[in-house]
Amino acid sequence: MLSLVLLSMLGWCVVARVGDLRTWVALGLGVTLGWLYTAFGRLPGWIVENSGGSISDDDDPSNVSARVYLPILLGVILIAFAAFVGAVLFM
Repeated sequence: MLSLVLLSMLGWCVVARVGDLRTWVALGLGVTLGWLYTAFGRLPGWIVENSGGSISDDDDPSNVSARVYLPILLGVILIAFAAFVGAVLFM
């Protein structure tokens, strides 16, 4: 669900020529990471290893359950999307 929201935001940004290349890359990376997580059930090992310790394995006890943070993250993305669209419409 989050990947679809990010993908729709990326598509809209590209079609409407909103944002710059850094925005498009950030959204594209978010979509890619979401699809990788969905496809494999976890991020591939090479991403976790090359993250410099900022990404940990899913079974790490310090991780918050996905049932907790995914709905919160979805809410934050929807609020950001609404603010983004509102800002563009009222410019």
